[in-house]
Amino acid sequence: MVLAFGALVLLVGAAAGAWWWMGRGLFQPGTVEETLAARGETLEVPPGQRTDASRWEVAPGVQLHHVAVGQGRDVVVVHGGPGLPPAAPWRAAGLTGEALRWHFYDQRGCGASSRPITRAPPDGTWKAMQEVEARLGLAAQLADLERIRRLLGQERLTLVGHSFGALVATLYAAEWPERVEALVLVAPAPLVTMPAGDGNLFTQVGARLDTEQRQVLEAWMAHTFDFPARLKEDDATLAEHFARFGPLYAQAVRKERPGAQLPDSGTPGGLLSLGLYLSLGRHHDWKTWLGRVRAPTLVIHGAEDLQPRAATARVVEALPHARLVELAGSGHFPFEEQPEAFAATLRAFFAEAKR
Repeated sequence: MVLAFGALVLLVGAAAGAWWWMGRGLFQPGTVEETLAARGETLEVPPGQRTDASRWEVAPGVQLHHVAVGQGRDVVVVHGGPGLPPAAPWRAAGLTGEALRWHFYDQRGCGASSRPITRAPPDGTWKAMQEVEARLGLAAQLADLERIRRLLGQERLTLVGHSFGALVATLYAAEWPERVEALVLVAPAPLVTMPAGDGNLFTQVGARLDTEQRQVLEAWMAHTFDFPARLKEDDATLAEHFARFGPLYAQAVRKERPGAQLPDSGTPGGLLSLGLYLSLGRHHDWKTWLGRVRAPTLVIHGAEDLQPRAATARVVEALPHARLVELAGSGHFPFEEQPEAFAATLRAFFAEAKR
């Protein structure tokens, strides 16, 4: 099954108007540890775990599927979606030799990782929203990244985030700026502010579909953002629904680039996507908060991505130590479409960042 596992990145910006019952997101930057403490959770991980294990235990009952590739400097990959991990390690990861050791993990709630919640509590919409967001939303994802840092025994992480995962990686770097050595953002979701502006993916996709398929997209969006109804469905049902966007995205890409090959994804998340949308809400402005990021930052934009360069540039402008590199002949997945150029770009950036 071919899915664009970064393609759902801008769902919130595209359908924000349907969120009549919610303005401000449930996630507030700078409160991760406080939020965990209120729920009786910690950032500690069980000791004695192997860094190359196929499953990492990051919290009671929560294990993350993990694959390590290569040798050298540890690099943690934060995948996009939200909730769509790659089916296999990126092609570019096999081209960095002994320079980098890549760690791919499926975020909680998707892929082969644990699903801490498979059905929202039946005690009303507000209770369901709170529980899904608490178990699967941004604070939980940032906490898992911090637990991965501790599990790897690293003083500072090197993070590579793709699409929506780039937003997660950047928020981690702002939450704990002293714990990130270098940051790479690949086709980053332009969700620094909401609404997202000209980075609306649905606008880009819909403009490239024929009338019939555009109607399919509109029906899919209306179904997606009926949150009170979606919160009554189980995780598997929701995952099947979110997977239906992949073929529409693929059609839009191939309208522009007939020979484009999109990578396969792993099993999508269901409630995970809802939890992350609830974290974001309709309105936020995180530009000032992201000014806390200290790490040197490389932002990579595929010249043929449906996401406009201007949208990627807005992410660069929000980060104090960021620079933009555009890769020719590539769309939203440069690590698959131009793996040699992608690998060479990362090697050069990391060599420079170590000086």
